Amino acid sequence: MSRKYGVVVLLVLSSFTALILAGCGSSNQLAPRPVGNFTNANFSGTYAFIVSGTNAGGFFTFAGSVQADGNGHITAGTLDINSPGTTTPLLNLSMTGTYIVHADGRGTATLNPNGSNAFTLDFILLNNQHAFVVRFDNVATGSGSMDQQNSSAFNLTSLAGNFAFNISGVDAARNPESTVGVFTVTSAGSITAGLQDTADNGVIVNGGGTGDPVSSGSMSSPAGGNGRGTLTISSGGTGTRNFAFYVISSTQIRMIETDAATVLSGDAFNRTSTSITGNFAFTASGSTGAVPFAVGGIIDTDGSGNVVSPSVEDANAGGTVNTGVALTGAFSSAATGRGTLSMNGASINYAVYPSSGGLQIIRIDAGLTVSGTAFQQTGPFSTSAINGRFGGSLTGVDLNFGIEFDALTQFTADGNGRITGAMDLNNSGTVTTGLALSGSYSFDSSGRSSAAAGALNTAARGQTVVFYAISSSRVLFVEIDSSVAVGAFAQQQ
Repeated sequence: MSRKYGVVVLLVLSSFTALILAGCGSSNQLAPRPVGNFTNANFSGTYAFIVSGTNAGGFFTFAGSVQADGNGHITAGTLDINSPGTTTPLLNLSMTGTYIVHADGRGTATLNPNGSNAFTLDFILLNNQHAFVVRFDNVATGSGSMDQQNSSAFNLTSLAGNFAFNISGVDAARNPESTVGVFTVTSAGSITAGLQDTADNGVIVNGGGTGDPVSSGSMSSPAGGNGRGTLTISSGGTGTRNFAFYVISSTQIRMIETDAATVLSGDAFNRTSTSITGNFAFTASGSTGAVPFAVGGIIDTDGSGNVVSPSVEDANAGGTVNTGVALTGAFSSAATGRGTLSMNGASINYAVYPSSGGLQIIRIDAGLTVSGTAFQQTGPFSTSAINGRFGGSLTGVDLNFGIEFDALTQFTADGNGRITGAMDLNNSGTVTTGLALSGSYSFDSSGRSSAAAGALNTAARGQTVVFYAISSSRVLFVEIDSSVAVGAFAQQQ
């Protein structure tokens, strides 16, 4: 999900003001010294990352690859930056830097790209392979993720097959835009087929309801050192778009558009199946008109093409909150890799592209620019099942001030509904580390918490949230108060 107030979509979560944070300094407002078993050695190898957010020029996104030596040094790296607020994209910049990992898995990296200003990433390691990240500078904020790369997949033979992609950002007029679809790439790098659905500032482009056909395209062979390549996708509805991509594995690539007008970024995952069956937890975000929008819920299917009880959603449209809305309806899937979800009398409609990274979903109702992901659940679920140390990410919009905030969390869930830990926050350029975090949670058998049971609090502000468990180790959530936000957390290993 991508990101911003009036212009972007979202990635998720909390909200605090500079005036309040300026007063945060007493010991009871800051978390204790980090404890745990993480060190610099846990961040070692080659990692691909992506971040989207806002700066003085509006929306920005960047993606790249870094080589961490396990001793606090970024010995090499590559970076692509695209923001409509600048004249042209900055592409394939070389980069070095430094980093530190604290005992609880939170860390900071300072990156120095040639040809651009240095910037800081705050991150929380889930394990040696995966991390959530936030841009942590006074001039910009944004959220994303970072994953260790598998160099054995740095070739077209490994990547050949079907990929479902989910990208979002802004169009040439800096209005929110999202595209979700699928393409087929050969071992020679030719894109031979595909479909996509696009929501551009509430205008749906999808071939009249069956998907906008991908007419052509190509993928270059990724570079051996960093897994970077180039990708072109053409369709009748959106024309030709150019991307840089970074290989994470044979089943996942990271994409950033390199055109100077429309700027989209996100991930693509291998399409392993075209079926839609089982129970799913989901979140999606974006906008309805100029109003930020976030939604989450549980979708249960009966194996016969029906959405059944206890399917439910919780939505926040610019502070107008509706929780516990029952969902019923039907879904369909096709061999093309595109399916549909139609619920509540066809008032809620999604195009759905199944992938190894979950169901990539986009609302196809006029007036909305909303996309996200649904993940198949693995139960059983209960409050006691969520127990241990977790790392999380949140991004969203504070409606009181019209600004973006992005945050990382590290906390312990005690299995009895209590959360304690720390939060690092970038509140539209005001950065604060180590805020004391407390919270509460409770899960029913569907994997959903009640609206009254979910909270994430710091001295800066309290947040009311609804949680949706994917498993005992992965949880999504949406904020349902005066901020519109979505987030996720996962167990640390």
